[in-house]
Amino acid sequence: MKHPACLLACLALLASASCVRDDAETPPTELVVEGWIEDGGYPVVQLGVTRPVDGMMQDINEYVVRWGKVTVSDGTDSVILTGGYDENYFPPYKYTSFDLMGQAGKTYTLTAEYRGMKVSAVTTIPAPVRLDSLRAVQTGNDTLYYVKAYFHDPSGSPDYYGLFSRRRGKDKAFLLSPMGIFSDEVLSAQITADVYCGTSVYTETERQASACFKEGDQVEVQLRHMDEASYRFWQSYSNWVNQSSNMFFPYTQELASNIRGGKGYWCGYGTHALSVRIK
Repeated sequence: MKHPACLLACLALLASASCVRDDAETPPTELVVEGWIEDGGYPVVQLGVTRPVDGMMQDINEYVVRWGKVTVSDGTDSVILTGGYDENYFPPYKYTSFDLMGQAGKTYTLTAEYRGMKVSAVTTIPAPVRLDSLRAVQTGNDTLYYVKAYFHDPSGSPDYYGLFSRRRGKDKAFLLSPMGIFSDEVLSAQITADVYCGTSVYTETERQASACFKEGDQVEVQLRHMDEASYRFWQSYSNWVNQSSNMFFPYTQELASNIRGGKGYWCGYGTHALSVRIK
């Protein structure tokens, strides 16, 4: 499954922080990881480096690392991922391997190296939680809709969830639904959640797209069951998206990260998906 590119969001936050420094010291270059592995899927990693922004938008190619060494281990087997061009991702370069498949209940360690820099991270894949059903709901506008998702939260342990959507033929990646990240600490066993269209300038074909879906959209919804570290990253990302557009209360905190020695995220997901057509 394709996922939203948050690599540049991490870079932009670092650059913004460096712009408000009182001294002229340049922050050290760090590796930035955007990576995930799903139950029944293969590891995917995008690798970049932080760079200060000097007042002009720089070429994305300056951030992308194409010659890094990326290794993933499940405690028994270890594989080195192969890098290559892929136009379905942004930036259009990823590291992956078909020699290691994600399995619920297992823990996966990531190591990435590039030009003397080395980072690592650990994630666990929880068991997938199934979506029971989806239902399109009309808003006050006759042509705009959102989707209600229904599922049951298993009892017995803390659980963390994210709801992501993709409009078939319009979005390349699954995008986090606004306010779509939550834990079962504030939920009942029977969960009903609203899913809206996520936005990204990198994957959005309709630049002025509404957060609502439109008639004719085939909406795919993913429910991602994740560990606490993954939840903390997506929670901070959601806060950044929701608050960074407010000029009076800007969100200035860095994104949460489970990457030791660098920035970004390495997430394991138990994923289940359903789709619904907006009629």
